[in-house]
Amino acid sequence: MAAFAQNWAESGRDLYGDEDRFPLKSQAGRSVAQVVRGSASLGWDDLQTTFRVMLDSARERLRLATAYFAPDQFFLDRLCAAARRGVEVDVLLPGPHADKRVCQLASEATYETLTECGVRVWNFQPSMMHAKIMMVDGIAGLIGSSNFNRRSLDHDEEVLLVALDTEFVGTLERDFDADLERSRQIDLTRWRSRGPVQRALEVAVAPIRRFL
Repeated sequence: MAAFAQNWAESGRDLYGDEDRFPLKSQAGRSVAQVVRGSASLGWDDLQTTFRVMLDSARERLRLATAYFAPDQFFLDRLCAAARRGVEVDVLLPGPHADKRVCQLASEATYETLTECGVRVWNFQPSMMHAKIMMVDGIAGLIGSSNFNRRSLDHDEEVLLVALDTEFVGTLERDFDADLERSRQIDLTRWRSRGPVQRALEVAVAPIRRFL
């Protein structure tokens, strides 16, 4: 409700009338869930806190799918730290049909760092992939509008749902597994042999990573 109210207020319209805008509703299920909102602001916000808690809480398995992937060094370090403490970390990203090449280049600039520290990086092959999900240890699941990039965390209006529900996470896991079957894993040896043009393009997008 707070996320809706904030955006409605920013539109300049009257926020409340005579009727009850937010009537109480009976709980339909038993899942523990939290809505997390984010908006353009300075400093740390709830989205960043949520991502950090998810990454640092993982003990067995961490799975992430996102359409646009351009984390800063802090979140790269968190992903690598998870892999180094024995967590199976899989990151699923768009492949040959990515709709924004400049955003993909920002992602590709992280491939070597991630694969070196033990993160498995995958490129989805059949089409553009626009999923935005995260799963931790088969228990916690995150789904919403935010990508794993600085643009979503610093500049855009975003909302996420975090749920502690094994059945819900199980559904996300099955969909993720199906997507991996149609994806190609980045091989570290082959990626290190990429050409000078690719490397130059990765460097060229570095100054604008926080806007991608």
